[in-house]
Amino acid sequence: MKRLLLASAALLMIVAIAPAANSQAQTSQTPALASTLNWNGFYVGGHLGGVWPHLSITDVGSNGFAFAAAGTAGQVFHADNTAVLCGGQVGWDHQHQSLVYGAEGAFGYMNLNGSTLDPGTSSNTQAGMNAGMYENITGRLGKAIGPALLYGKGGLALFNGKETFSTTSSNYTSNTNTGVFTGYVAGGGVEYHLKSNWFGKVEYLHQGFASQTFNVVTNNGSGPWPFKEQLSADTVSVGFNYKFHCKSHINTKH
Repeated sequence: MKRLLLASAALLMIVAIAPAANSQAQTSQTPALASTLNWNGFYVGGHLGGVWPHLSITDVGSNGFAFAAAGTAGQVFHADNTAVLCGGQVGWDHQHQSLVYGAEGAFGYMNLNGSTLDPGTSSNTQAGMNAGMYENITGRLGKAIGPALLYGKGGLALFNGKETFSTTSSNYTSNTNTGVFTGYVAGGGVEYHLKSNWFGKVEYLHQGFASQTFNVVTNNGSGPWPFKEQLSADTVSVGFNYKFHCKSHINTKH
C-alpha cells in the first residue's frame, strides 16, 4: 500500500507539472502577455492519507532487571503498523515573482493503534501506541510554475496519542501516561490550481518526535518499571485548498 501511494503521489506530481511546463514553453514563444497564477492569499482545506509509523519501545528495567521475566533490562522492541490520517489546514501565501512563501497550520487525527509483546514476557505483557490528534505548524517555501506550485515545508509537530499497556501479571497495579509527543516535521509536495479558487495537492511528510516515558507500578515493592517510547512517522496525503480573495491570474509583460 505504501508503494502504491508513493507511486500515485509521483504520478500526480508529473501530471501537475507537465501541463505547467508545456504552458510555460508556449508562452515563451509568444512575446505578448503571459498569464501567471496569483498565489497570494489565505486558504483553508482538508487532507486524507496514509501513515507508516515507527514506534520503538524500551523496557528500561529496574535495578538491572527488565519487567519481562526472561527479558533483559534496556531491551528494545517495535510496534509498527499502517494507519490513516485525516484533517484540515489553514494557511497564508505571499508571492514575489515565481517565489511563494507563507505559513500553515494543520491538524487532524491519526489512528496509530498498535501494540506488541515485550520479549521474554511470561505474563503476556504488551506495550504500544494509541490513536490521537496531531498538529503541525510550518513554514512553506516554493516555486510557482504556471498552475503548479512545487514546495517544501518544515516546522513543529505535536501528537497527543497515549501509550497502551496490558499485562496478566498479578503484581500489576497501574501505570502513568505519556505526555504530548513534540518534535519536527519536514517534507514537500505539489499544489495545482483546479478551477476558480480551488486547488488540489499531494504531499509527503516525515515527523520525528522526542521520546516519552511511562512507568508501570506494581504491588510487590519493586519498581517502578519505566518504558520509553520513541515515535516517528512517514505520511503521504492528498488534499484540497480553497483560497480566499484569489485573483485567477496576474498578467505580466515579457
